[in-house]
Amino acid sequence: MSELVDVTREGAVARVVMHRKGNNAIAEDMMTELAAVFEDLGRDQAVRAIVLASAYEKYFSVGADLTSMATIDREAPDAADQIALFMRRMNHHFNAIERCPKPVIAAINGHALGGGSELTLCCDFRIMVEDGRSRIGQTESSLGIIPGAGGTQRLPRLIGKARALRYLIESTRLSASEAEAVGWVDRAVGPEELEATVGELAGRLAKAATVAIAMIKDSVRRGYDLRLDDALNIESENFARAALTTDAAIGIMSFLSKQEPEYTGS
Repeated sequence: MSELVDVTREGAVARVVMHRKGNNAIAEDMMTELAAVFEDLGRDQAVRAIVLASAYEKYFSVGADLTSMATIDREAPDAADQIALFMRRMNHHFNAIERCPKPVIAAINGHALGGGSELTLCCDFRIMVEDGRSRIGQTESSLGIIPGAGGTQRLPRLIGKARALRYLIESTRLSASEAEAVGWVDRAVGPEELEATVGELAGRLAKAATVAIAMIKDSVRRGYDLRLDDALNIESENFARAALTTDAAIGIMSFLSKQEPEYTGS
């Protein structure tokens, strides 16, 4: 049973809402629940799209819960190993979101800093509120630490190495419009538009060919850093899987008959 994460459904769209201690600080308790929820939703054929959101008006997530760092015995011979093991465990939880076969939208309704930004980087779409105050950024260096849940890896892949490196080093905090301009978020929208914009995108994705989307996500994720020939092999295998689905038959027949396809997600 989830205590820090709620899941509601409207048709084929699942909404995953975080509510941890007023600001959704990233800690293992919430990430364990999020990973379990996304794994369950990924297996549920009735779910066609997922929205990740916050229950709090001003915060999507403020980043890591730093109180856990205070308990570390810095003089212990294995202190570095303990911290690295903890972060590998946390990355396992983050990976469950990135590897979910369903399209995932981050509805960024407030600050998304540090680990909160890393959380959005695991999603396929990022829609952020432009309200004059909310910021997104990898702000760890201002605390004397570095991103530990993918920020140094996913952000450069998203917006480019040179730009990401500058933002990472300077702990830059971007508004939604600034983040949209560099590709950190897909859309910056006013507070009155956020819910409708997220809902429209989620509804549109929920009507799409879910298995094909899953194969696209897998092909991009696994093939991105490989030699082209190896990446093309992954694409070919996933093309074959997609081509044998019911949705592929529906899509092709609908195209030939000039009708709108009604996909089943199978």
